[in-house]
Amino acid sequence: MAAVLSGEADIGFMGPETTVYTYNEGSADAVVNFAQLTQRAGNFIVAREKTDDFKLSDLKGADVLGGRAGGMPKWCLNTY
Repeated sequence: MAAVLSGEADIGFMGPETTVYTYNEGSADAVVNFAQLTQRAGNFIVAREKTDDFKLSDLKGADVLGGRAGGMPKWCLNTY
């Protein structure tokens, strides 16, 4: 997003949340998302130890690093 806004790039590869943040901050030149590159979010969960019968409910009460604050992976985890 920084490269697009500064004029260094005409097209950028980014998630939609970056566009929303930029718009909400009052950017004079709004960025338009025009393509979906995946059919699913592409998020995944990685653990330090193997779990044979993992369920999302296993995360309740656990400490989870969801990426940067406000990013899509963290947003997806907010549901749980």
